[in-house]
Amino acid sequence: MTDAVEFARAVRPARADEAARMRHEARDWLAGLDIEQEARERVLTAVAEAVENAVEHAYPGDAEGTVELTLWCEKDAVNVRVTDHGRWSENAEPAGPGSHARRGRGFVLMQRSVDSVAIRHTDKGTTVALRQHRAPAS
Repeated sequence: MTDAVEFARAVRPARADEAARMRHEARDWLAGLDIEQEARERVLTAVAEAVENAVEHAYPGDAEGTVELTLWCEKDAVNVRVTDHGRWSENAEPAGPGSHARRGRGFVLMQRSVDSVAIRHTDKGTTVALRQHRAPAS
């Protein structure tokens, strides 16, 4: 094992500038892991989309809230969880694969980026769980 972060968590206000900060933190956390560069980039793509979705859709209007970003490692996988505590906008349903819809394609992007995506909407918020196989960098 290297000096990589094995567990990290950040809680930030649900704002666009903070979403950018969370993406940079995720990039920094993943940089120290023994994982292929392509897999690292795919995880970052999915993380960016999940965080952006939370910022854009969880807190309608001027409502304030937070987005939580949690990363942890297992022997063979990197896991990321993005959680908000808002109410998902009803008009933000995901589009299906191959759809030409202007909205909702982020879920498809996440699914195409990492090995596993699970999304759970409740009246207490939304959690997006991402998992990527952790093949060592060559």
